[in-house]
Amino acid sequence: MPKLIPTKKFLSDVEQLGKNKVLRSKLGKALASLERDPHYPGLRIERITNDPSAWSARIDSRYRLSFDISTYQANGAPDWSAPILLLRVLDHDDLYRMPH
Repeated sequence: MPKLIPTKKFLSDVEQLGKNKVLRSKLGKALASLERDPHYPGLRIERITNDPSAWSARIDSRYRLSFDISTYQANGAPDWSAPILLLRVLDHDDLYRMPH
């Protein structure tokens, strides 16, 4: 299981969610899934094409979170057991424009 490490921007984005309990709950479930099993299909993990170091995971139909994988294997595949740096929580379109 990878360790999840939030950045200041990630924490600020979470704070911006305010009192939206539904979205905060969905974020919590997404983070638990990412930590437990990064291959969980509901996360719909994918690379962010305009930033080769960033990945995204689905929170719901509107929101996604971006993250950076700290370690890659010799063959170039991500090491899903290594720590994951949590970058942002934003609306889908905003996240793909500004993943960091």
